[in-house]
Amino acid sequence: MDVSIERLAGQLRYLFEDDPGLRGASAEQLCERLNHDDRFARAREKYPLRSDNEIKDKVTEFDARITVSDIRQALSQVDAEAGD
Repeated sequence: MDVSIERLAGQLRYLFEDDPGLRGASAEQLCERLNHDDRFARAREKYPLRSDNEIKDKVTEFDARITVSDIRQALSQVDAEAGD
């Protein structure tokens, strides 16, 4: 499954709202953060009855699917909306 830029932009808006300090983070840092969150979400979906510790062990089963380029495109969309 490909990750849509629109969805990433929405995740970034939520992330910046929740933690405004991340607004100054690099695209690489944001990519790492969103990939981390995405892997955990997929592990929880696949193993819904597992404990948090078990989920941590399962996260490595999932590849990163968000690229720095994706984040840069999403950031451009978020910035363009903020300029309106």
